[in-house]
Amino acid sequence: MRKLILVGATIVLLVVGCTTVAHLRSLQPITVSSSPSAPLPSVVRPVRNGIMQRGVDIDAYTYPGQDIAAAASADVVYIESLHANAVSISFPFFMSGPSSDTVYAENSTLSSVQLSVLVHDAEQAGMYVSIRPLLDEGALGTSRVYWSPANPGKWFASYRHFLLPYATMAQREHAQEFIMGAEFSTFAASPYWTALDRAMRRRFHGVLGCSNNWGPLDFAGDGSGKAFAGNCGQGVRESVDAYKPQQGNLLAGWEAFDSTLPRGTVETEIGIDAVSGAYKRPYKHQWTFATKLDTSVQADWFTAACHAAAGEHLGGIYFWSLGFSQQPATGPTMTYQGAWAGGAGAQAISRCFAWLVRRGR
Repeated sequence: MRKLILVGATIVLLVVGCTTVAHLRSLQPITVSSSPSAPLPSVVRPVRNGIMQRGVDIDAYTYPGQDIAAAASADVVYIESLHANAVSISFPFFMSGPSSDTVYAENSTLSSVQLSVLVHDAEQAGMYVSIRPLLDEGALGTSRVYWSPANPGKWFASYRHFLLPYATMAQREHAQEFIMGAEFSTFAASPYWTALDRAMRRRFHGVLGCSNNWGPLDFAGDGSGKAFAGNCGQGVRESVDAYKPQQGNLLAGWEAFDSTLPRGTVETEIGIDAVSGAYKRPYKHQWTFATKLDTSVQADWFTAACHAAAGEHLGGIYFWSLGFSQQPATGPTMTYQGAWAGGAGAQAISRCFAWLVRRGR
């Protein structure tokens, strides 16, 4: 199995109740020497109706001078080796503070041209490709789950201006899905999404998506605990980033959570640190008191989540995350306890995805 390095570094802590650490600049190396692109798989296996999205998330930070082609091909080859048929590419955008009306790209943000290289490689490998901008939380002072724009009209206008070049690229490269909003729980039902939807649909003709956070803010509020409530506009496919705490039997816990989701829902993020106690707080990262890693935590968590998703007839499951790099992975480290590529967590993902293939899923 080919392996891919996740470059570890200092991890920031999230507010309790929000999802996993996302878009950490430190996950990417400052400099990496260029290397030849790895050969891409030649067998095209498109996702069909009834086939689950067996997915991996890429947390795509870049840096000046990075070998984009080598990193893209290495990621795709590694994901393919796990029996995956889908990839979700998250890339960061930024704000100067919580009350700012403007979003922008930094040097760590892949341009639409750079991102097209990764999208093209994944498409060539026959994968279902979704693109997902993800607001960096560094300047917010809180989790994006609890944040909302001070001036929604100006903020959405700026966000639309930022997104449209990526929408044009996604259409050109035949990406299947564009997830416009991720974990914007407090304003996911804002009427401003309607105008953004219209603008996006003029550029991109695939599926528009919305990633909900797993917490109670995202549910319909009618006591059923089942439905999402038109988040990110009408006619938008809603998914969930799932970090529900568990205790006791993990499979039973995941089945109980998945049973609350509408049939066919895709779980767009599943992740956990490789430390004891993480089952009770899977959204927490960098356990400072941890004295050693326990990779069985990841393996058991991923196995239970994957089997439950299949048993509850969900539409797919994505594991968080790979960095954007061409080097082989070594699994979790004390510096980055959530890494799994090349470790027991990756083996668990590969086994479950292979099991789904054998079952025609």
